[in-house]
Amino acid sequence: MFDRRQLTRLKPLLAFFVGFTLLFYFFALTLKFTFPFLAGFLLALIVQPVIRQLKKRMHFNPSAAAALSTLLVFVVVFGLLFLLGYWLIYEISNLLNNLTTDVGALTAPINSLISMAGEYLNRINSKYIEQNQQQILNIAQSGAGIVKTILASVLTFLTSLPAIFTMFIVMILSTYFFSKDMTSIKSHVMSLFSQTTAFNIRSASRHGMNMSGKYVGSYLLIYFITFVETLIVFFALGVPYPLVLSIVTGIADILPVLGPGTIYIPLTLLYLVSGNFFKAGALLVCWLLITSIRQIIEPKLISSSIDIHPLTMLAAIYFALVAQNFLILIYCSALLILYKILTQIGVLPTLFEAKPAAGKETAKTGPQSDPPPPEI
Repeated sequence: MFDRRQLTRLKPLLAFFVGFTLLFYFFALTLKFTFPFLAGFLLALIVQPVIRQLKKRMHFNPSAAAALSTLLVFVVVFGLLFLLGYWLIYEISNLLNNLTTDVGALTAPINSLISMAGEYLNRINSKYIEQNQQQILNIAQSGAGIVKTILASVLTFLTSLPAIFTMFIVMILSTYFFSKDMTSIKSHVMSLFSQTTAFNIRSASRHGMNMSGKYVGSYLLIYFITFVETLIVFFALGVPYPLVLSIVTGIADILPVLGPGTIYIPLTLLYLVSGNFFKAGALLVCWLLITSIRQIIEPKLISSSIDIHPLTMLAAIYFALVAQNFLILIYCSALLILYKILTQIGVLPTLFEAKPAAGKETAKTGPQSDPPPPEI
C-alpha cells in the first residue's frame, strides 16, 4: 500500500518524533522540580560571552568572572521584575476594585442600543427584546466574573514573593556554578562520543542554536515592538490600565489571524458603545497602523531564519486552547522549530520528498548537442 522506499526514508523522522515526545513528556513531568536548574543553565549559557571577555581582557579567574556575571544578570532581572511587578500589582488591584463599576457603566449604553434596535425592528416582540437584553447583561456579568477570577489569581501569584524566594536562591546558585564550570561540562559531555560524532554534534548544535536564536529573537522583538507601540498609544489616549492591556496585547500578537486586534477591537467597540467616538476611531487607526508596521518589519526580520507556515502555529494554539494546557503550545512550537532546523542542516529527511524539476530531468536525459567547432 505504501512505498517501502519512502517508509525507510521516513524512519529517522519517526524516531525523532517519538524521542522528542518522550523527552518533552519527561521535561513537563519534572519541570516543577528542575525549573530553577534549567533556568540557571540557560542564564549561564547567555552570560558565557561576558565571562569570556572578563577572563580575556580583564584577566579574571573563572570563579570571579562567573560571580560578577551572575550578579549583573540577576540585578537586571530582579530590577525589571520588581518594576514590572509593582506596576502590575497596582494596575490589577485598581482593575479589580473598579471592574464591577466599569461593567455597570456599560449597562446604560447597552440598554439604549437594544431599545433602538427594538424600535427599528417593529416585528420583534417586546418580551423577546427584554429576554435578549437580560441575556446580554448576564453574559457581560459572567465575563466580568471570569476576568475578575483570573486577575485575582494573577494578583495572588505576584504577591506571594516569600513562596518563590527559595526558588530564586537556587536559581542564582545554579547559574553561578553552571557559569563557572560550563567549559568542563561541555568537555565531559563531548568525551562520551567519538571525534567525528562530537564534531557533528558541535556543528549541528551551533547551526541549530544560530537558526533557532534568530527565529525566537526575531519574534520576541516583534512582540516587544507591539507591546511598546500599544503602551504609547494607550498612554496617549488615556486608556485605563495601559500596562496590563499592553502586555495582554503583546501576548495576543502570537495569534496568527487577529493578533493585537483581539484587544483593539473590543476596546474600540467599548468606546463606540459608550459614545466616545474619538477614542474609538483613534484606536482603530492605531490598530491598522501597528498591523501595517508589523507586516513591513516581519519579512525583514524573519527572512534569514526558519520559515514556519502560519497554519501550523494556528493549529498549535488551537490544540493548546482545546486541551487548556500551555505546555502543548510549547511542545508544538519546539517540535516545529527543531524539525525545520534538522531538515535544513540535513540531519533529518523532509516529510515530503522534493521532486526534481522537469527542466533538470530533460537537461539530463535530452540529446547532447555537438560542441561548436574551434575558431581558426
